[in-house]
Amino acid sequence: MSFRVVPYRPVHLEILLAGDLQPAQRRIVSHVPADAARVLKLPGMALTALEGDHVIMTGGAIPLANRFGVLWAVLSEDAGRYMMRLHRGTQRFIEIGNWRRLEASVEQDFPAGCRWLELLGFTREGPLACYGDDGADHWRYAKVQR
Repeated sequence: MSFRVVPYRPVHLEILLAGDLQPAQRRIVSHVPADAARVLKLPGMALTALEGDHVIMTGGAIPLANRFGVLWAVLSEDAGRYMMRLHRGTQRFIEIGNWRRLEASVEQDFPAGCRWLELLGFTREGPLACYGDDGADHWRYAKVQR
């Protein structure tokens, strides 16, 4: 099998949401709108990491304004063994995007997600009370290039 990165296709997110999510992200399934997979298909703004035909991770950035966007990622249950590659690829994706400000949020009870954003150079800006659709509290993170 070969590890590769390909342009995002809606089916990639649909596969992960259908049951191969990492445990910490499983509760998001009921909160993702049915058409989310299609809405996130912006040219060059999302990628998918595959091992053979197996979706390891899909993610990207949703542009909101000039050089300002929101980072998103959904990982498979076995993404851990690929984290070094995923981390390097995500770093490169962020660099190529030439963002002025890129934001992300992570549930407060998901320390691995917080740790990864910090390793990517994001700074925790503060709490987002009752931010998740299920009422979960999140942390807001941002990476700013002046």
